[in-house]
Amino acid sequence: MPQRLNLPPATVNAFRRALPRWYRRHRRSLPWRGIQDPYRTWVSEIMLQQTRVETVREYYRRWLREFPTLESLARAPAARVLKMWEGLGYYSRARNLHRAAKQISTIPATVPELMKLPGIGRYTAGAIASIAFDQRAPIVDGNVARVFARVFGLTGNVKLPATQAQLWMLAEELLPAKNCGDFNQALMELGALVCTPASPACAQCPLRQVCVARARGWQDRLPNRGVPQKSTAVTHDVLFIQNAGKFLLRQRPKTGVLAGMWEFPAGKSEKLLLTIRHAIMNQRITLRVFAGQTAAGRWFTRRQAAQLAMPAAHRRALIAVAGPAHRSPAAGGRTRR
Repeated sequence: MPQRLNLPPATVNAFRRALPRWYRRHRRSLPWRGIQDPYRTWVSEIMLQQTRVETVREYYRRWLREFPTLESLARAPAARVLKMWEGLGYYSRARNLHRAAKQISTIPATVPELMKLPGIGRYTAGAIASIAFDQRAPIVDGNVARVFARVFGLTGNVKLPATQAQLWMLAEELLPAKNCGDFNQALMELGALVCTPASPACAQCPLRQVCVARARGWQDRLPNRGVPQKSTAVTHDVLFIQNAGKFLLRQRPKTGVLAGMWEFPAGKSEKLLLTIRHAIMNQRITLRVFAGQTAAGRWFTRRQAAQLAMPAAHRRALIAVAGPAHRSPAAGGRTRR
């Protein structure tokens, strides 16, 4: 039997009444909301991992045009799946979606069964189960953790197991008996729109009367996320090799980072064509593109290259040095809810 928390009635009332009321008035109109389709909910939740809503919108629409059903995704070639994900980042998400689609004929409705699928952890399983199937399943993501840490004045590092256990207990305790999907989405929406990481709009918050952080002036101190991880600088040198209207690219190994994607071959020369700077996780990456003469790889025309899945930085470099004819309809920025 789960441990029960002795929460103040006023706090429970604020979460169960004031928060849903605020959500009905202020929620954003998003293409994956209001549609009880487990496949679409699953796709949206995977895309929203580590990625902002505004970035996901167009990717989500394009994905559903290409793969409108679970069956169509399961039949798709892996290369096409990666191509449709190009620019969204964290490509293991696309590979796990594809792997899971091949394993099932219908999307499970319960958290334990959902967590058996690749790429689905406790949070994502709870989101799918509650939103698509109205199961009583709690969720804790970065937005929810921030709301709980501030409202309840939790000073522990939210990344540590002990604090995570507290957060999940709160999520379980506050969850209503019905309309759990809307409640969970309201929590996430509050974190995205009002209880933001910096300069939260406390005056607009439906939980302001019961928020410990607001009462004590701790909004900027919470949540405690520990010591920030230092970023490291990395430089990648690659070659742009062109001959008779074709370009030389190499395919990355089938396992590891950016598995199976196409990129410029590694190398450098005396002629620097372009420098692109971008960040992935805790790495600050400088991609230096040099003019080259020869390397191992395969030749592609402009049209063929446009159909390949490439890392976003390499795609940007290709467009910059070879012209806009290579712009991909699936390319875009990667920046969470």
